[in-house]
Amino acid sequence: MESRNNIGVAVRIRPLLQEEVSQGHQVSRISCDQLQQRIIISMPESTQTKIFKFDQVLDQTTSQQDFFESCNLSILISKLLSGFNVTIFAYGQTGSGKTYTMEGYEYDKNLKPIIKVNNENVGVVPRVIKRLFEEIKNNSSNTEYTVYCTYIQVYKERIYDLLNPAQLKPGNPGLKLRWNKLEEFYIDNLFMHACYSPEEVMMHYHSGLKNKIMASHNLNSISSRSHTLFTLTIEALDSESGGILSSKLQLVDLAGSERPSITGNEGIILKESIEINKSLFTLRQVITALSSQREGETVHVPYRDSKLTSILKQSIGGNGFTLMIACLAPSDAYLDENLSTLSYASKALSISNIPVKNIDPKSKMTKKLRDEIKNLKQELSEVYQQIDLLSEISILEKKEQAVKLREIENMPFKSSHIQRIQALRNNIESAQSRREPTSSRPPPTAPAKNYESDNSGFGYSTEVLAEKLDDSVKLFKLIMNSNRKLKEDLIELKNKRKAQESEILQLHERNQNLREKAENFENAIKEEKTSDEDEIMNLRKINDELAKKIMQLEKGHKQIQAVVVAPPPKEKEKHEWGFKSTRTVVRAQSSTPSQVVNYYTDKAYETVMNFQSRPPTKNPNRRNRFEKSFEDTKGEMRDSSLDSAIKADENLALSQMFFRKKSGRANTNL
Repeated sequence: MESRNNIGVAVRIRPLLQEEVSQGHQVSRISCDQLQQRIIISMPESTQTKIFKFDQVLDQTTSQQDFFESCNLSILISKLLSGFNVTIFAYGQTGSGKTYTMEGYEYDKNLKPIIKVNNENVGVVPRVIKRLFEEIKNNSSNTEYTVYCTYIQVYKERIYDLLNPAQLKPGNPGLKLRWNKLEEFYIDNLFMHACYSPEEVMMHYHSGLKNKIMASHNLNSISSRSHTLFTLTIEALDSESGGILSSKLQLVDLAGSERPSITGNEGIILKESIEINKSLFTLRQVITALSSQREGETVHVPYRDSKLTSILKQSIGGNGFTLMIACLAPSDAYLDENLSTLSYASKALSISNIPVKNIDPKSKMTKKLRDEIKNLKQELSEVYQQIDLLSEISILEKKEQAVKLREIENMPFKSSHIQRIQALRNNIESAQSRREPTSSRPPPTAPAKNYESDNSGFGYSTEVLAEKLDDSVKLFKLIMNSNRKLKEDLIELKNKRKAQESEILQLHERNQNLREKAENFENAIKEEKTSDEDEIMNLRKINDELAKKIMQLEKGHKQIQAVVVAPPPKEKEKHEWGFKSTRTVVRAQSSTPSQVVNYYTDKAYETVMNFQSRPPTKNPNRRNRFEKSFEDTKGEMRDSSLDSAIKADENLALSQMFFRKKSGRANTNL
């Protein structure tokens, strides 16, 4: 992949599911040749076969660890730490194993992931995160790394931040996709979380997994309804040179293409399928346009037709390393979908990227200044050396000067300096050939301050050279001071950034705890509501039953409530009291017909309200005791409830009847 700088493609075939085996699915059209890295498709109703060759081909028996090692993902991680962008994305039809390959988690009935960190079935994302921090730990101690993570989903052509609770509320319009010349397409107001350990990254990743949209249909019981992109941004700061490298790792789990006639989608899920197919259609158009492009040609690539392709512009035909994982379902029923996936995967294999190292512009300027300073230092050392040599030569005789200059020519100076030295030597030799006789030659004198006549080959006098050297030294000091200030400013900004990141992390943890407490509180409220509703229903039932009983008792009470009316006696003697007739008419207060009561029977009657028309008794003491008991009973009836009043009336009626029977018999005997 690195030598060709093309998009790498790995094909993985998942095993048959238990449901497919029970439905009688067959695997006879697709075969895998791992030795030659080929996929062979047998076409139906013909003897022809189609052969597709890729970088890696893995069959149904490949484990998650074997897949990670076979795709050389460790090499991509080393490229990432070197400053290059890296993208890994899974492509294929729905139910072909993309989410399992990227995540490796199982899902419960509520379509929420069952997180098992140390499970051997974890997918590409957890393994890449773990290996990334291992490489950072093993790297040079002079480089300090900082990892930032973001997690988004593209749902119905809207971008949502899975790590921002405000983005998960219904009716939210999502984040805006913007463009500038430096970053090209970027997402505005996206939360970036600084992470210093793999556990922190996995915490954010699991939090985002719980928020993404899932659904079920005929082909896949756990179907992703959106494209998800988990991005890691790595910043490397060299403490010695001050250089900064910035690179991105994009881990993309695309939603699968769906045919509504097979999936049986309806309603909202059908609208989701339409939007998924639209974005994947644009992605296939981009792959087709880039694969058909020849050198020197300009082809329109429709990146802007979809937000997914806009975000992946730097990954497909851009400036990074990219690995495409094409997932296939082995059943013969999905032959058409498998052919489409293999066709676009083979086209993606021919797309060339131009990886570019992401060096910070400030780091580029710093490096350029450092190179200039290094060159200036070297030139200054050479100039100082030449000045020392010239000062030594100037006090020598002409003959000795020419010999010394020949020695200097063999020293490792620049060619321009050598030419100047040679010109100076030629001038000295020509002057020596025209010298005067020895007797008239003056004795050697001290070197003059002005060397313009002797050093004409250099073009500058020593005074001018000294001024230039002084200016160069001042410039060098100025550059060093500015560089030192830049380092101090960088360190101060870095400390402030760390403090802000730690504060953001604490706020995020508090927010997460508050969200969990709110969820627990809502669940508790729901449980209390259900229990209260059950209690209210039971109380209502009991209340209805009591009301029915009270209605029945009141109805019976009204029916039996009566007033005893004693007929006037036909003949009343002087000391006679009682009734001549053994029958008395009892009239009810309600609309029921009158009842006839025999006082000589032992039948119990519930109510007698009027006891005023009783004849005087012969025994006053006995009568007073009875009236007193009667009044006490009436007071108790006022204070008691309905049931106790009814029982008191029953007892009173029975006592009155019993007393009248005895008094009647006594009168008869008299």
